Order: sequence, then structure tokens, then C-alpha cells
Amino acid sequence: MQLSLAISVVLFALAAWPLALTRVPPLQDLPNHLAAITVITHPDRYPSFVFNGFFKTNTALFAWLYFVGKAVGAAAAARLFVLLVLAANAVVFPLLVLQLTKSRARMVVASLLVWPMIHNWFVSMGMLDFALGVPLALTMVMLLEQRSRAPSWRNAALLFVASAATWYAHVFAVLVVFLLLSLHLVTRASWKERTKQAKLLVPPLLPVAVLVLWSVRVQLGEGAGPMTGHVNLSKLLPAWELVYNLWAEWMWGFTKLSISSFVPTIVIAIFCIRNRHDEVPFFSRLAFGLLLALFCFTPYIATNWFHVCSRFIPFLWAAAILRVPPRLPARLVSLLVLSAALYSVGMGVDYVRLDRDREKFMAGVQAVPEGATLLPLIFRRQLTSENTRSLLHEWGLYVMEKQTSAPLLFAHSSAFPVMYREPPTPRFNHLILESFAPSMRTPDWMCSSLLAGGVFVDDCDGEWRRRWEEFWHEAVPLYDHVLFWDATPEVRALVPAAYRVTFQQDRLVIYERAPKLP
Repeated sequence: MQLSLAISVVLFALAAWPLALTRVPPLQDLPNHLAAITVITHPDRYPSFVFNGFFKTNTALFAWLYFVGKAVGAAAAARLFVLLVLAANAVVFPLLVLQLTKSRARMVVASLLVWPMIHNWFVSMGMLDFALGVPLALTMVMLLEQRSRAPSWRNAALLFVASAATWYAHVFAVLVVFLLLSLHLVTRASWKERTKQAKLLVPPLLPVAVLVLWSVRVQLGEGAGPMTGHVNLSKLLPAWELVYNLWAEWMWGFTKLSISSFVPTIVIAIFCIRNRHDEVPFFSRLAFGLLLALFCFTPYIATNWFHVCSRFIPFLWAAAILRVPPRLPARLVSLLVLSAALYSVGMGVDYVRLDRDREKFMAGVQAVPEGATLLPLIFRRQLTSENTRSLLHEWGLYVMEKQTSAPLLFAHSSAFPVMYREPPTPRFNHLILESFAPSMRTPDWMCSSLLAGGVFVDDCDGEWRRRWEEFWHEAVPLYDHVLFWDATPEVRALVPAAYRVTFQQDRLVIYERAPKLP
């Protein structure tokens, strides 16, 4: 246990030190969540939203930001939550290898390979509830394995607590554990053994199973309609992109400065193939095959739920890391240590670079008055970052700093802590509004998008201007300030005369609606 703790400390330090370089970690979705906390905290200023409460799955981050934020501030609470996620990953992955393989040597080898999994892609994306749900789910697996061998009231109670915490973080992680448990039960050698294992393992999970059913019903029961702007998104990925995502949507960070994570990716994959016949509790060959099949054939986007199939990736890599050998060649160890150092330094440099992007985006905050109705139009969603759209939700910091309006807030589902009180017009539903600016940068850009969907436009320039005119006709009465990020000259030429520029720097332009003359 002391060795495991020492390994965890090193892994945590490698992943966590960049957080000291920024006030708010540059994670893609995090500013949107900070905006949601602002809405929850000031309901009188946001009557168009309704608070759905904290008793639901995918809410651990929001509850933390709300309650801890009251004591230390929302920005500091966000950093603390990220540190919590990193610590959970750093502690759980070595323990998982130790407990399921019963080999200290394999745990040491795994520690040379798992460092990209600590500050993984879900952390970089700001999908922090799911990022926390992964180590909690793996903790459930360890407790199930322990209870299957040596049942006690203590591990039954711990299993219930871990399953409840996992559900609160993210229901998807619990579903994966239930799948692994089901396979464990049906693959026992006899009905007697299956019955015995079921009696030991299932009862502590029954209360959370009810919550899981409720959460899934809520998620699947909300199809396209007024709350989603009648958007019904669905997307399957081609095989080559799935293979790419096995690395990019788990091991890779923000930019090519963290590309050294490709080294452990290849090494783990090779060992997993070589040792594919190894049987590991709850991560058997059958379990690995089923997880891989679900990853390949589950939609990437379904029912307005994004990155669905990618959520199987952490569990595939967890199964793979359990199949590492007890020893590595000395040269490979040196290469992995060097790769880890390069990755850690690269992440630190990227934190600083992404924070500079944020400073450019936030340069106009003093030009926006408190409580302004601000319309953010983000024409380019990233500058430095290559693997996340790091500027997509930076508008949320204007909400946090100035309590501006939040037209791009995640609010289309009762699964979120904050929801539209009444459905907005489709044009200003965040699922539609978020995509409007990038698709309307230029006439050619718009027409190319339409043509890809099978729509041909004779007068491309005229159609583009007409759509912008319709947009401004509805937007001008609603918003007294407009934020442009990286707008083209053609777009700026169409801004109505009702607006005047009050701030301009680099790619950022802020407009204010002029008061009407008597």
C-alpha cells in the first residue's frame, strides 16, 4: 500500500502542477458550468431559467461549485474539483492493477504507462463529472472483486457508498460497471456459483439501480422538441476515426506538446494484444470484446448527448492496462520516463498558452456593464488547442464576472441542474445558436455547409445576407451588447446601425446597442 501511495503521489504531481499556472483551468466546458452556477446563485437575474435541483446524476461538479464556491469562490472551487479528479485517478489506477492482478511488479510497470490517464481528455474537455465517475466506477469494480472473494458488512457498505457516488458523478459509469457485473455473473462455472455471487454482489447495488433506471428514463424520454429547438442529433463515426479516438479522446492533451502520450498508447496496445488470453476479474476477454463492440457501434452523438461511444474508452484502457507484463526492458523504461516528463512539461506550457488565449477573449470584460444582455457569437472556437475547442464556452466567464445573460448555457434538458423555464425561439436555443456563427462566417462557408447537406443555393451571397438580416431582426431587441470573436470583415459589415463598437482588440469586438434618440 505504501508503494501504491508513493506511485500515486508522483502521478498526481505530474498531472496537477499546471493548475498552479492559471486562475481558471483552461478546460473546454468548465466556463459553461461556472455560468450555470452564476444562474443558480442569482435566480432573480435569470428568470428565463429554472433550477432543477442537485439530486440528479451528472451533478457532482455543480453541487461542489455551489457549496464550496460559497466559501472560496467559484474559480477556486473549480480548481479544487479538478485537483480532486486528478487525485482520484492517480490513486485508483495503480490500486486497480494491484488488486486485480495481485502483482506489485505489474503495478509498477503500469505506473510507467498510465500517466496520460490522470489528466485525460475528459478532464481537458471539462467533462469533469464523467472524469470523476471513471475512477469511482473502477473503485466499484475493486470492491466487487473484494466482496466476491471475502464478503463482509464493511465491503457491502463501501460498495453501496461507491455506487451512489458514481451515480451522482455520472450514470454512464455505473451502467458500465453493471455490464461488467452481469458478465461476471453469467460466466460463472455453475448455477450454484452464479446464485452465490449474485446474492453477494447484487443487493448492495439495488438502491442505486433504481436511481440508474430513473436517470436513464429521463435521458431517453427527452427527444427532439421545443426545448431542443427541434434538434435531434445523431452521429456514427467511421472506423478510422474510432481508432484515432482511442488515443485522442483519452490519452492526448491539448496540443502536439503532449503528443508523447502516443508512446504508452502503443506500448499498452501491444501488451494487450500479446496477453489477450489473460483472464482478469471483471475485465475478462469477453468483457473487453463487448466493451469494444459497444464502442464501435454506439453513436458518437445520440439524443443530444455528446461523445457517447467515447465514454467506453476509459474502461477499454483499464482492461488493457491490467494485461501489462511484470517487467519492461531498461531502454523502454527510459523512453517512458522521458515521455512522461515531456508530457507533463508540455501540459504546463499549454496551460499558459491557453490562458493567454483566454486573456485575449476576456480583454473586453470592462466594456460590458453589470447585468448586460450579452450575445456571444464565437466564429472560431480554438486558437492554440488542437484537441479541444478551448474558446467555445469562454463567454461563461463574462457571466461569472458581470452576471450577463447566458444564451449559450446548457439548458435544454431536465437532466441539467439549470433548464429553460419556457423554450426559447429555435434561433436562440443554445443547440442552434452555438453553431450559427461558425457556419455563417462567409457566404462560401455557409453554402458549402448547405451543399454538404444536399441543399443547393443559386444566389449564395444573397441567401447569406438574407439569413443574417433575419437573425439581426430578432437579435437587436433582445441583446444590448454583442460579443464577436474572430468575425470576418463581411460579417462585421452587416452589423445593424443600432450597434456601435465600444471595444476592439485583436480578434475581439464588443458592440453596444445605442440608446434610441428622442
